[in-house]
Amino acid sequence: MSKTETKHSFTSTLKLDVPVEKLFSWHENPGAYERLTPSFDPVTVKRRRGGIDGGEVHIKLPYVPLIWVAKHHSYKKNVQFMEDQGSGPFVGPLPFWNGSWHHQHLFEKDGKNSSILHDKIYYDFPMDPFGSMFGGWYTKKRLKQMFAYRRNITENDLYAQAKYKGEPLDIAVTGGSGVIGSELIPYLTTAGHKVESIVRGRPRKGQLGWNIQRKTISSLEGKDAVVHLAGEPINKPLGGVIPVPWTKWKRKEILESRVKGTRLIAEHVASLNKKPKVLVCASAVGYYGDNGDKLLSEDAKKGNDYFSHVVSEWEAAAQPAIDAGIRVVFLRLAPVMSPLGGALQVLSLPAMLGSSPPVAGGKQWWSWISVDDVIGSIYHSIITDSLSGAVNVASPNPVRQKEWAATLAKVLWGKLGKLTTLVPVPGFVLKTFLGEFGDVLALSSIKVDSSKLIDSGYEFRFDDLEDCFRHLLGKRKEEDL
Repeated sequence: MSKTETKHSFTSTLKLDVPVEKLFSWHENPGAYERLTPSFDPVTVKRRRGGIDGGEVHIKLPYVPLIWVAKHHSYKKNVQFMEDQGSGPFVGPLPFWNGSWHHQHLFEKDGKNSSILHDKIYYDFPMDPFGSMFGGWYTKKRLKQMFAYRRNITENDLYAQAKYKGEPLDIAVTGGSGVIGSELIPYLTTAGHKVESIVRGRPRKGQLGWNIQRKTISSLEGKDAVVHLAGEPINKPLGGVIPVPWTKWKRKEILESRVKGTRLIAEHVASLNKKPKVLVCASAVGYYGDNGDKLLSEDAKKGNDYFSHVVSEWEAAAQPAIDAGIRVVFLRLAPVMSPLGGALQVLSLPAMLGSSPPVAGGKQWWSWISVDDVIGSIYHSIITDSLSGAVNVASPNPVRQKEWAATLAKVLWGKLGKLTTLVPVPGFVLKTFLGEFGDVLALSSIKVDSSKLIDSGYEFRFDDLEDCFRHLLGKRKEEDL
């Protein structure tokens, strides 16, 4: 069935102040599929063959045991490409599963330095009329949220990447499969850069290997930049989303994975003949510890708790790279807002179930940062030669914990959200069950100053918490769609 014969359609239009050639190449570069996939409907690319000029992508869908096979065709450079669902929720293997899905990407030149992107979806539900009856409203609703997300990503990625005018960079990344790394690598590749992940175990084609215990690493000779994100997750010791107390083993893994990994990277790049120009290392605002209402710049003293010690040792391990004359940036990350990991993943589940309470009175300050601003800050750190040392990466608008919880409840439940905040959680309860991790997750008051990052030229995508939540969770208001 052709697209003109389908019963349903959806159109999204985006006008951009970028040349049509740049807009098209962004979609053509590796990583575009991953960047355009909403965080609230996460999919996993299982297999890829070719590009948008005739290839196909096999995608594992969330929540259901289905593979979406997207087949690309009708490629015309700077003008259009199409993708059809070869199999998946609309096109199944059974005769009665006779739906269809066609996605047309049209690129229109709108002057020398501006362009218009038209996304047109044509589809039929399987098992009509029942498919339309039961799935029509939901599909239309999800498409509106999905393309609001896609427009935001496309526009902001292109504008941010346009700041760099040099040649494509050769970049190595540790922790590429984590929450941040899995967003960063597609962001960099859509910008035209070459990126190789440094992985544990045997590397595949296009990857590099390392072994922290054996102190071995693939050569990084000639790399322009190294981004070091790897470290034992602090909230998922068993791979689940429910936090548990830090055991003695867990504390050791948190410390050693960060210190030993950073030292290995730093010593290696310091030994190279052709050294990278910059080493960007993940760090954390946990460096400062609990500081009440005090606004904390990068010059503030470190805290006295366990995690403050971890962060201090973590940063100190990069000293060999600094001594070798490499520009080193320590990104002191606030809790990262992403539904795929970190504080938002942990706390959004009870909020969705109707519980988003203030904790320990809720007066403690929570600095926060969207995952898109994390990857934006990393890229900014790579290309900004004047930036070095510790840099607070946090929204310029920190909030108190009770405001954070109330905002999440409002986004998820609307006016009913107030009901989810009525039963407070005493601090001792969290402390009893989670120990030190309870302090890091919810109890410590850390209010950081992001002026250094802003003064270096970085522009935040999300400085408003509600806007951040609506983007990440697919909860845009109808008037914003």
